[in-house]
Amino acid sequence: MPRTSTKTESPVRRLTSDYRLEDQVGFLLRRAYQRASSNLVDRIGSYDLTAPQYATLARLYERGALSQNLLGRLVAMEPANIRDVVLRLKKRRLVATRRDPTDKRLILIDLTAAGTALVEQLIPIEIACTATTLVPLKANERKQLYDLLGRLADG
Repeated sequence: MPRTSTKTESPVRRLTSDYRLEDQVGFLLRRAYQRASSNLVDRIGSYDLTAPQYATLARLYERGALSQNLLGRLVAMEPANIRDVVLRLKKRRLVATRRDPTDKRLILIDLTAAGTALVEQLIPIEIACTATTLVPLKANERKQLYDLLGRLADG
């Protein structure tokens, strides 16, 4: 009895002949983000941190104590995601929470001494990772990339 393949080949579907996924800005931004994130996680993975956790710590280092809501917006995370990140960092004693002295309903999140020390150790690593990500670009292209990405991010 002859063997028949169970594989079925999908026909090539084209809405338009000039469409390519590689030409879509979201796809390219995601690939660039994956490269940058991978460069960072490869170097900070031994610290048991994810890129979003590092971003949260770094933003607190830059700005000081923040409400969870504002912190989430400043690191571009959904409320449920920033809540989980803060809980994980709090469990590791890298952040602490306290009531806002001017508005007792508001909970502020801030770095602990251990969190501050860790961020100060990781900042040079993150700067080196950014440099690695940008290696394919000339200095003027790097500036242009930052300008363009800033404009896209700000809408």
